[in-house]
Amino acid sequence: MGYITRRKFLKYSLGAGGTALASQFTNAKNLFGQSREKLKLNIGYLPIADHLILPVSKGLDNGLYNYINVNPCLCQSWDEISGKMDMGILNAAFMLAPLAMHKVINGASMRCLLLGHTNGSVIAVNKTITNGKDLNGKTIGIPHSKSTHRVLLYKYFKDRGMEKNINIKLVKIPPPLTIASLKSGKIDGYCVAEPWGSQGLKAGVADILESSHNIIPNHACCIVMVKNRIIDKHMDGISEWVKSLINAGKFIHTNPKQAGLMQKPFMNQVPEDIAQAIKKEFISYVNIKPDKAKLDIIGKLSLECGLLHEKYNFSHFVDNRFA
Repeated sequence: MGYITRRKFLKYSLGAGGTALASQFTNAKNLFGQSREKLKLNIGYLPIADHLILPVSKGLDNGLYNYINVNPCLCQSWDEISGKMDMGILNAAFMLAPLAMHKVINGASMRCLLLGHTNGSVIAVNKTITNGKDLNGKTIGIPHSKSTHRVLLYKYFKDRGMEKNINIKLVKIPPPLTIASLKSGKIDGYCVAEPWGSQGLKAGVADILESSHNIIPNHACCIVMVKNRIIDKHMDGISEWVKSLINAGKFIHTNPKQAGLMQKPFMNQVPEDIAQAIKKEFISYVNIKPDKAKLDIIGKLSLECGLLHEKYNFSHFVDNRFA
């Protein structure tokens, strides 16, 4: 029998055993029995201030994750986000709370892991309107039929004893089209997220009738929804991401100017407009852990005004393990 040389030993070790060893490491499991392979998380969002923690989180932490690679997917409407979640193109999304509640009630397999923000919307109107009564008979734009903004309008009129007598026409309109639609007379006002209220005011087209934090203080609006199969299979990656989003929220409030710049490649908003919305406290990105009281009031009002056909179940809707 001939001797095997050191060179041949190394060759065969790396070629055969080395491959097997590499395969073992590639398919290794972490302490929770989950694959170490990085999750590519496709996340739907809109170019609105409500979703600012997403680009800021990616800018701060995406290169540092061990288990996840965050892929923000820009959408132009809530219908696009909803449809792409249904089709599996997205496996996570920033979603309107009433819309998400409606989908889960009707069997969608996803959970709320975090609030995207609190407050942050306005009722903006043309300059002939000065109070709630002036809205009677008018056309108001909202971003979706099952939006937090429809809830805000309902609560605004309810607080004034007008919810049963007011006659307004609600039309669905993507936030980026609101200012042009108001200017053209297609609508008389709109209730959407910032920065469209501030931009309408700056353009001299709109006046702010009311800010959402005066209608429902510290209200939930957009929430972070992730599909159950992704949560269950990639708990480490989801945990990394949720912690990063929470930290991004804190960073935004201490660095509003930098946060405004960080969103530019993702949202293409004027950085100063975003920074001003933060500085003026129109919107908040702290205290965004899923809060039962905040979600319950949106669920209750959604049921009252007909957005939901049955009561949402907090324990079935929220996964609190990561926040």
